Amino acid sequence: MAFGKPKAPKEPKPPKAPKEKKPKKEKPPKPKKEKKPLKPKKGKKGQPVAEEVEGAEGEGQGGKKKFPILLLIPVVVIIAAAAIIIFVVLPRLKGEEAPDPEVSATVEPQPPELPSQIPIGDDVNIAGMLLGADESEAKVEKSKRVTYTYTDLVDAGKAAETYVGQLSGDGFSVVDEEFVRQTDKPDYTTEEGMVLLARNVSVKQDAAAAASAAPAESVEPTESLDPEASAEPTPTPTPEPDPEPTPEPVTYVHTVRITWSPGVCVVTADEEEGKVTAPANAAAAQHSVSQRSARKCLEAMSPAELGLPGESMDQYEVLPMDGTEMVDGKPAIRLHVYNDHNVAGSNDIMGMYLMTIDGEHLYRLDLGTNEVIELDFEYNQ
Repeated sequence: MAFGKPKAPKEPKPPKAPKEKKPKKEKPPKPKKEKKPLKPKKGKKGQPVAEEVEGAEGEGQGGKKKFPILLLIPVVVIIAAAAIIIFVVLPRLKGEEAPDPEVSATVEPQPPELPSQIPIGDDVNIAGMLLGADESEAKVEKSKRVTYTYTDLVDAGKAAETYVGQLSGDGFSVVDEEFVRQTDKPDYTTEEGMVLLARNVSVKQDAAAAASAAPAESVEPTESLDPEASAEPTPTPTPEPDPEPTPEPVTYVHTVRITWSPGVCVVTADEEEGKVTAPANAAAAQHSVSQRSARKCLEAMSPAELGLPGESMDQYEVLPMDGTEMVDGKPAIRLHVYNDHNVAGSNDIMGMYLMTIDGEHLYRLDLGTNEVIELDFEYNQ
């Protein structure tokens, strides 16, 4: 049952007209940006820059494609394998061993460099000695030996005797093969013979050596002035071992060997190791030489034996000096020889000599070079 008045039906609203869409404003298309050229890449020091390879253009893509670096690795591996085959495998197949870089090359000994030619005359040479590598330490030196042959002599023995006298004034003495002076003269009247002369090579006097031979002054220990010093006895120092004796220096002699035969005289000069010594003289060894006896001994000799001009020692005055000097490790007396015709007070000295106090040696002192030359000498009291 309806209550009230019925509502009148609403009238339908008229449909709204569709809104018209406004036309969009069309924007002009933007110009495409041009691609900048790629800058070349910088490689690391000592490494090449990977090259870029142009690739095919894909759909919607343009430009260049880079060649991938990974593709270079197989190429390097192939090159390394080829090097191993060439330098390692192939030499071993041929029987050759690859060089070991850690093994140093051994140095083979080389033969010594020796003279290829040896002169034996003015215009004659002979081939020198050739040695192998096992003689790599060998050395060569020219011999000091000199030989002269005198021919067409009227009396070879007399020529030899004259030459011996000439050399005696220059410090040579007639010796045996051991360089011991001989008192007996050779017989020069024989058709054939031989005589050997020798003299010691000059040695320089060393004043420092004589000074070092003097004993050093001993210094006594002084007593301590400290009253609180300990009264304990001073321990005795351990004696030092005796120093080893100094080896004697090697000495040399000049030798002249004279051999003669009818019309021929051969003279051979050489330098050999050794020393000219006097024969054993028991009487001289028992008595030391005094200054007076040394002066008389020189006055009894001839000027030629002392290397002085003149025929007699009467024209000279011999004066011994005080004290002694060391010669070849032996004490000796110095004697000065003056011309007897010197002006009073002048120092025109003609020679200086050193005679050992055992009477075994007499030396002439060279005034220019300060060298001593041993003379042929026999001590007579």
